[in-house]
Amino acid sequence: MISSTHYGRYALWLILGVTAVRVFGLPFSQVQLHGDEAQYWSWAQDLDFGYFSKPPLIAWIIAATTAVFGDAEWAARLGSPLFHALTATCLYFSGKAFFSAREGFWAALIFLLMPAVFLSSGIISTDVPLLTMWAFGLLCVAKLRAAPSWPWAVGLGVAIGIGLLAKYAMMFFLPALVLAVIFDKPLRYALASSRSVITVLVAGIIFAPNIIWNAQNGFQTVSHTAANTNLDGPLFHPLELLEFWFTQIGIFGPVLLVIYVAALISAFRKNASAETRLLAWFIIVPITIISIQALVSRANANWAVTSYVAACMLVARFVMARPNWRKAAIFGLAFNIFMGGMATAGGLFPGFADALGQANAFKRTRGWVETKEAIIPYYEAGWRGQNFDVIAFDHRLTFYDMNYYGLGETAPLKMWLYRSAPHNHAEATAPLGAGEQPVLLVNNYPDYADEFTDDFKQLERLGTIEIDLGGGKTRTLYMWAAAGYTPAAAR
Repeated sequence: MISSTHYGRYALWLILGVTAVRVFGLPFSQVQLHGDEAQYWSWAQDLDFGYFSKPPLIAWIIAATTAVFGDAEWAARLGSPLFHALTATCLYFSGKAFFSAREGFWAALIFLLMPAVFLSSGIISTDVPLLTMWAFGLLCVAKLRAAPSWPWAVGLGVAIGIGLLAKYAMMFFLPALVLAVIFDKPLRYALASSRSVITVLVAGIIFAPNIIWNAQNGFQTVSHTAANTNLDGPLFHPLELLEFWFTQIGIFGPVLLVIYVAALISAFRKNASAETRLLAWFIIVPITIISIQALVSRANANWAVTSYVAACMLVARFVMARPNWRKAAIFGLAFNIFMGGMATAGGLFPGFADALGQANAFKRTRGWVETKEAIIPYYEAGWRGQNFDVIAFDHRLTFYDMNYYGLGETAPLKMWLYRSAPHNHAEATAPLGAGEQPVLLVNNYPDYADEFTDDFKQLERLGTIEIDLGGGKTRTLYMWAAAGYTPAAAR
C-alpha cells in the first residue's frame, strides 16, 4: 500500500513536472495576445485598485512577471502556469485534509489535466488567480473543521479577500460557505465564534481598496458586471442553458464530467460522508447561479469554472471509494490529455490547427503584427494634405491589441464611442475628443457607416484591410478618414 509520504512526493513531482513543461513551452507558442490579454497588459502599465470591467489582481500579476522578464507574450502569461501550480498544491493538501493523501494526489492530477487548465495555462486570464484563491479557501475550510484555529480563520479571510480582487465570481464562495456552515456541524462549530468575525474583517480589509476605487469612479465595475447579465430582453432562453451545459465538456472533459455528475448525486445519498456533502455545496452554488444566468440571458462556458475546484476532490473521492469506476476515470484522464495536447499543438503549430479545422478558435490571436503594419501606411499618407491627429477604433479588443503590438508608438490611439457614455475601459480612458482631427478610423463593425455619418461632419472611405489568419479565416477592417467630430448626444 502506498503511504501518505509517497503520495505527497508523487504530488510534488507531478505539479513541478507539469508546471515546468508549461512554463518552458510558453516562449514557443505562436499564439499572439488576445484582446482581453492585451487589455490586462495595458492595465499593468497603469497599476490601480480597480478597472472598468475587472478588479485589479490580474494587472498586478502581469506587472510582476513583466517587470522581471520583459513584455513578451510569454512573460505576460507566465502567471498562469505558476498560479495553476498553486491551485493544484492547495487541492492536494485540501484533499488530504478532507480525506487522505491519496485523494489529494488524484484531485491535483485531475485539476492539472482538465482541458480548461491545459488551455488557460497558455493564456492569462482572471480565472487563474480566482481558482487559486477558491482552492486556498477550501483548504482553510478543511483545516478549520478539523482543528479550529485563528490562523486558518485569517487564511479564509485572505482567500476571500484576494479572490474578490481576482474576480467578483469569488462572491459565489460566500453562499456556498453559508450552506456548508448550516449543514456541517464541525464547520459550524469552527466558525460560529469570534473566528468568523476575524475572517470577515480580514476579507473586508483586503477588498476595501477596490470598494473605495469603485466609489471614487462611479461604481464602474459594478455597473459593468450588472450589464453583463444582459437582462433587457426576454427572460427565458432554454437553448442558451443547454449550450452552457454542453460546453462544460470542454471544461472538465467528457468522461470525467459523467463521473462528476455521478459523484455529485452520490454526495446527497444517506450514506454519504459529511465531507463529500460539504464539497457538494461549493459545486452546486456556482453551477446553479450560472445556469440560471444562462437560462434568463446567456453564460460563457468558463463562468462556473470555480465549481470544478471542489469537483476535483469530489471525483477523486468517488473514484477511490469505488474501484469499478477507476478504469473509466483513467480513460477520462487520458482523453483529457489528448484534448489538451491537441489544443497545445494548435497553439505551437498554427498549420496543425488549420488542418484540423480549428482556425476559428485561434483567429483572435493571429495576425496582429500584420494588422499594425497594414494600418501604418494609411496613417502616414494623411488626408487632403493634412496629417492625421489620431487613430481611432470602434472595437475594444482591436484597440488593445494594436496598443500592445506597438501602433501607439506611431500615433495616439483613441476609442470612438458608439454610445453616449463609456461602456468599457478603453472608452473610459482613451475617448476620442472633438478637437482631434482629422481622424483615421479603423472600423471593425461593417454596419457603422450611418453612426459615423451622424458623428462626423466630413467622412471618406479610404479602403479595406484584409489580413489572412490561416485556415480560411480573414480579419477585415474598414479604413475611414473623418473630421469635425460632434458625437451624437445619445444613441
